[in-house]
Amino acid sequence: MRLKNKTLTGVVQPLSYVDKMLRQQGFHRSGGDGMPTYDVVMYDSASSSTYFLRIPTNFTTSSTGKGEMTVKLGHPYLEAKFYMNTSEEIFFIPKSVREAAEHKLAEIADYLSSSSGPS
Repeated sequence: MRLKNKTLTGVVQPLSYVDKMLRQQGFHRSGGDGMPTYDVVMYDSASSSTYFLRIPTNFTTSSTGKGEMTVKLGHPYLEAKFYMNTSEEIFFIPKSVREAAEHKLAEIADYLSSSSGPS
């Protein structure tokens, strides 16, 4: 499920700054040397289910004055997979989980937009 967060999507910052800030927020980086994607696991105790909040990034052609690579944040999304006794997958994300993910994204957007990156 794609999440709407206009203040986060499209933000461009140095990769080192984005990486450090997202890791401090509990995210893990995947994607190796390619375009990094940041994931965090969200557990909902009410449904005993696990969800994955992902923030993709793309390298940009610009760089900082210090020669650092910059990344542009993509559209975040939330995933949930529930398997029944059949081969059918059911995708459902409770409103409370969506809201928690959106609050987390708003917090990250505040951190990234309140500064122009590391000093």
